Amino acid sequence: MSKYAILHPATLLGKELRERLGARPAFAERDPLLLTTDEEEVGNLTDVAGAAAFVGRWQEGELDTSELAFFCGTAKETREVLKHRPSATTAVVLAPDAEAGSGRTVVAGVNSVALKPGSVFLSPHPAVILLAHLLQPLRAFGVEEAVATVIQPASMHGEPGLQELFEDTRRIYTMGGRKKTPVFGQQLAFNLLPARHEPDLLAAQLGEVLAGEPPVALEIIQGGILHSVSASLWVRMANDPGGPALRKALGRHPHLMLSDNPKLLGPIDASGETEILVGNVRRDAGPAGGTWIWAVMDNLTRGGVINALEIAEAVLEPPAPPN
Repeated sequence: MSKYAILHPATLLGKELRERLGARPAFAERDPLLLTTDEEEVGNLTDVAGAAAFVGRWQEGELDTSELAFFCGTAKETREVLKHRPSATTAVVLAPDAEAGSGRTVVAGVNSVALKPGSVFLSPHPAVILLAHLLQPLRAFGVEEAVATVIQPASMHGEPGLQELFEDTRRIYTMGGRKKTPVFGQQLAFNLLPARHEPDLLAAQLGEVLAGEPPVALEIIQGGILHSVSASLWVRMANDPGGPALRKALGRHPHLMLSDNPKLLGPIDASGETEILVGNVRRDAGPAGGTWIWAVMDNLTRGGVINALEIAEAVLEPPAPPN
């Protein structure tokens, strides 16, 4: 039986991936191999899709029998293992902080055609995934300019980010003073900060996915929320059909879902959802014209693991050629 590997399965993305594999037919006849470079995790008993599994120590040669490997650790941890990847093993990298050149940036359903086995694919930062899906159906209207602000949650920094946000909140309610913190630098609870992810790098990844059209000016903000990313997107189109027609165009996209209550849509509504929720779509009354679009997406599901799984499935089970 063929194998697939999960590197660093104890991260938030690793946990989400292990839970969702049971519902993916492409992996039903493949054995999982759990590996880590963290000595504290070696030998731990965990599970994959409800079945017990041990976490082994990664060492050179461990991936020789795996046709596919998911990398769920940090960019640094991923880089260390990727240097020893067998050429026949397809790698899907989920590290949101992955550097340029880590692999071909892919958003499933946007630029996932003709994926070649044995390559390295990057499932990018959730901001790239969210904006790629929002912009894809709008390109038919001739997008001339796009500006986006994305607010990311504490879970983008894994368990340490969530724990620091909890500690911030506890300190506020116990009247503790503000102090410098290891993950975010200062208090994040009830606050906003500039994100440490480089927006120009993410804009370049988005350009790679969309083949350079349209160029997007991007800002990333770190929010004091637990899960889900939020995006405020402004677009100016040569053939703007108006708000109702735009909402219909967005609603036809397979990974976008129109909110029933768009004026009250927030990131909490996307938690656990597998698709992107689209809220208000309104015309900009300013002289430049344009349209504002508000959307939210779970960073661990559609913005992380589901995108990575769909990349892997496109490699393992490519669609049959048309007759």
